[in-house]
Amino acid sequence: MTKLNSLQNEILTESLNKLWQTAAELEQSTNIPQELDAIEGRRFLLRILSASVDAFVEYIDVNRPAFRHSESAHRKMFGDCPDADYLQAPIDLRNGRSYRVKGQIPKDTVYVGVMLYGRGGRMGVRLTDQELNADNEGNFELLISADPKQNPDLLGDGDEPLVMVRQYFTDRKTQPSLSLEIAFLSDTPESRPLDSSWLAKRIELSRRMLESIFARTLDAYQRVTNFPVNTFVDVPVDLLFPTPDNSYKICWYEMYDDQAIVVRGSLPKARYFSFTFYNVWLESYDYTRHSIILNHEQIELDEEGNFEIYVAGENAGYSNWLDTAGHNSGYLVARSLLLEDTHPDFEVQVIKS
Repeated sequence: MTKLNSLQNEILTESLNKLWQTAAELEQSTNIPQELDAIEGRRFLLRILSASVDAFVEYIDVNRPAFRHSESAHRKMFGDCPDADYLQAPIDLRNGRSYRVKGQIPKDTVYVGVMLYGRGGRMGVRLTDQELNADNEGNFELLISADPKQNPDLLGDGDEPLVMVRQYFTDRKTQPSLSLEIAFLSDTPESRPLDSSWLAKRIELSRRMLESIFARTLDAYQRVTNFPVNTFVDVPVDLLFPTPDNSYKICWYEMYDDQAIVVRGSLPKARYFSFTFYNVWLESYDYTRHSIILNHEQIELDEEGNFEIYVAGENAGYSNWLDTAGHNSGYLVARSLLLEDTHPDFEVQVIKS
């Protein structure tokens, strides 16, 4: 039996202590004026700590990759869309390594997009469903490589640690998920026992991810506080760190308990459109218990093609209602996927509830 020597034990302990110390320091940044957001900030810290460990310790076998859901009703970051699945798999394109992705897109799927991400979240090359060359039954195959001689469908730069596939829905009850698999196109190396120095490095990467996500999230919050209140503003793509296929208008709303907000406008020309609520931490409000999102199929229009959306903690009989879920302030985000032309303007009016 091989025992862990004192130096190895010290290195592991130090890496873990740094992770705990960073988490403790970040907890102080959750002390913000909004009481509910401050409480949710502690939960966000736990969620992102878990996500960081998953990203750098758990789901990282680039020789035996598999797709997993990176966001859900209980783990959210950077403006998740409740109408979207985010499926990611680990990859390593160095030294001529390549991967084959196979999938089947169900009929009448709203949108599927495949994207490579580089170090630090850099957005790489991407393909939309119309570019996947799927057959009549929705089957497609993709070759991923950083070697142009292999003529890949997605040509990486070589530093990409993951591939992500997004699928959008307008009604999850009736629209099935796509099937998806990924394979490393070479001999799979033999598995090795866990190494202490390797684990220490992966813990340090987890710590850096935790720190980075908080910094970027709080930076977005600081930027939005400079926006005019209760007004939709066009924002650059990088504010919400999405796919470039999305365009956004963001409203930082504020209201009192005895108030409500009415949003008026018309739908943009886009593959998908929705209004969604987010807290300070860019997490969508709890959509398992509250109506916090309306997409283009759900928004009822008048005879002229316009809508009115009622924003409040309780529904006063409006057909289009968004539940603030206890938040008197937060992000209200208009998301357009594959937008044609420009976004229409939206009028915001604060009224007595």
